[in-house]
Amino acid sequence: MNIKKRIPAVVLAAILGVATLAGCSASSNKADTSGKAAEAPKAAVSSTSAEGGYNLDEVQERELTLGDRMGENHIMGRTQIKFAETVKELSGGKIQYVKFLSGEVETGGNHIKDMYSTGVINSARGQLELLGYYGYDKGAAFGLPYLFDNRDHFWKFADSDLADEILEDINSQGWGLVALSYIEEGARHFFTTKEMDSYEDLAGRKIRVQPSEIYIALVESFGASATPMAWPEVYGALSTGVVDGAENPYSGYSASLLNEVAPYILEDGHIFAGGFLAVGEKLWNDLSDTEKAIFKEAAKVASDYNREENQSDEEELKVKLEEEGVKIITLSDSEKEAIFEMVQPLYEQFAGDQMDLVEEIRAMKLK
Repeated sequence: MNIKKRIPAVVLAAILGVATLAGCSASSNKADTSGKAAEAPKAAVSSTSAEGGYNLDEVQERELTLGDRMGENHIMGRTQIKFAETVKELSGGKIQYVKFLSGEVETGGNHIKDMYSTGVINSARGQLELLGYYGYDKGAAFGLPYLFDNRDHFWKFADSDLADEILEDINSQGWGLVALSYIEEGARHFFTTKEMDSYEDLAGRKIRVQPSEIYIALVESFGASATPMAWPEVYGALSTGVVDGAENPYSGYSASLLNEVAPYILEDGHIFAGGFLAVGEKLWNDLSDTEKAIFKEAAKVASDYNREENQSDEEELKVKLEEEGVKIITLSDSEKEAIFEMVQPLYEQFAGDQMDLVEEIRAMKLK
């Protein structure tokens, strides 16, 4: 795990040995420009019973750590802050978080098990689409392109009994985490340095992808050349022509100022970046029943906040980006159907044993 030098040694020493969680689709090597201010900490409840009716005699004084690769203005950073401040409020100020945002502690990538073994973060988030690479069989389904049609489809799943079963499965995998609630960063879209009018214009272009087989196969399905690359390198690679495009949710695109170098967005929503909030298993096992109830409620509050705020964020971002000259290419229903058929071989290749789960999730959009 990469610990940047600006973390004081005394703080780092204090937090070593606690459980950690990875999971973020994008870090930013540029300024965060979402325009959203981080929430101000809420006042601690000083009585022996928090507003939610918790017996604070059963709550210990704790100072915990929370990490994210995105900053306090990004939807993922703000969601984590909402969780931390709600825990603080419900615990009467007894449980407080030291927050390491903007990559102060490296929590990204797809090396979730390694990060837990290093152990410097109590709370963070995970990505559903990466679960298959951690050895979780059902996780392969969440990395499939166009599994979710849109945000409403994702949250219909997240509110279902099936979603509860998936969280229980995740928590049984031995990764040292306890997933508490669903969150999302929005749909991932392609963006390029050169003008395009349809998905067919991706053919022949070099597209940066995450270093995963399914992302490489997806890009190649469009006739493009996949170039695996770390996210912090993307801005420079786009500006110098090393790659012609990349893909990410609107939040990551805007936070990294990629509109400056890649002002054409193909709004195809190939992967919906769903995820989950979680705490370390070591911490969870040390909590009282009252403390566990506080964490569960805080996770639900943060999930609801994420759901509402990310929708409004994207609406505002799209208006702002178009005003700044970004061209957003939308797909017709017939184009969406054509692309979905085009990627069907990936379903059998990467999730052939999970087609029952895939069909159950796909069917939710019709209900």
